[in-house]
Amino acid sequence: MTDLPITDEMPDTWVRALTDAIEAYDHTVTDAHETAITIALTPRAMQPLGADPGEELYIGWSERAGIDWGLGHAGHVPDPQPLGADTITETAARVHLLLTTGRPA
Repeated sequence: MTDLPITDEMPDTWVRALTDAIEAYDHTVTDAHETAITIALTPRAMQPLGADPGEELYIGWSERAGIDWGLGHAGHVPDPQPLGADTITETAARVHLLLTTGRPA
């Protein structure tokens, strides 16, 4: 897998590569497109994130902070937080940390 830098536009190849990298950590991506990647939360992942039943983890992109993450329902994330990652490998690793520890770094 090529570790591409993040750009303002999320090309399909980047989204597919990040989805593959997240799934390599045994997390389930339920939706992936140019604006966001949606990850299902297991009961084990809900606790460290402080997630409510039915919430999902969203990884999205903004001009404000680059890659953001947040918990939400049906694509609505009320309080996205910067993920602080710049590459596919780093992003997938920080997503894994979120899902296992509740912290991105």
